[in-house]
Amino acid sequence: MKALECRLQNFREGARDLTTRLKKTLDLEQLEHFHREGYLMVENIFSNEDLQPVIDEISEEIDVLARQLVASGELSQTYEELDFEQRLAKISQETDKVATSIWNGTLAGPAFFGLICNPNLLDVAEQVCGEELIASSVYRLRPKIPGHRMSAVPWHQDSGYFEPYCDKALVMTVWLPLVDADETNGCMWVLPRQHRGGVVLHKQAEGKPYIEIPASHLPEGDPVCVPVKKGGALLMTNITPHASFENKTDKVRWSMDLRYQSASLPTNANITRLPGESVPSAEAGVPIACYPPEADFLVRSQARPNEVVTSAKEFHRIRNEHLAQPMTNRFHGQWVGLEQEAVAK
Repeated sequence: MKALECRLQNFREGARDLTTRLKKTLDLEQLEHFHREGYLMVENIFSNEDLQPVIDEISEEIDVLARQLVASGELSQTYEELDFEQRLAKISQETDKVATSIWNGTLAGPAFFGLICNPNLLDVAEQVCGEELIASSVYRLRPKIPGHRMSAVPWHQDSGYFEPYCDKALVMTVWLPLVDADETNGCMWVLPRQHRGGVVLHKQAEGKPYIEIPASHLPEGDPVCVPVKKGGALLMTNITPHASFENKTDKVRWSMDLRYQSASLPTNANITRLPGESVPSAEAGVPIACYPPEADFLVRSQARPNEVVTSAKEFHRIRNEHLAQPMTNRFHGQWVGLEQEAVAK
């Protein structure tokens, strides 16, 4: 709490300077809400022009896969006449193969890198996480398809998937919809103020590539539904319990979640370590990264700007060359195996 109070005091003293220096900033009320409640919805971080390249890359991949499946006789038609919100829903009534091929972090084109490094988003992430800013390849594409068995995501904390060493640190999740998201099509729900209690017990969700908090261990409190318009984003801590439920419409609710942290935390990013930053040590129990299976990279830095990853080509190389490292599986989840099984179908 003392560190938080110090940071908020710094914001109060320098708020005017931050407002003029950055294109997109959170005000003091928003910052206090995030740290107090464990989440914050922010409007208008992205323009339609920011999001359209990502939508185009997804649409192009769907088109390629649909044509392949039509050619192999596994899909009756490409449904190319349908729009972004309708096409995958219709295809998925016949086959899972398109959805499972693009699920999670499979796609990694230039537009995805551009979104992760969006200047407005990094302005906000820097305010919350610090100016030495790491982005993670643990980004996920989430097409919530009506009636699909994996669409509903149970209550969980993101730290349930991370190394226990990072439980008391902040790894910020940015959940952003590519379409308007509300209760009807499956926006996010959160349990406010429960991020101060630490990580609770999780178990493997039955038949799904997720872990979940059993009802007996779900923190008390009233869940809050958080609708987010296209262009906005929901910020959450890694300890904030959250879930999203069934999509009750006939269209796909498209979203992504990205993650950011301070470079002072464990990271496998190829960077020069500064004094005071975590260095992997088996003896001291410091892991190689908060999520070793996937690659981190530096997106903003005042101290080592020459080490910031600035091109989609370099981003692609880092992802391809990263050797997944084992991690602590404290809840004995089998989500990786299930996920690979789903993609193979």
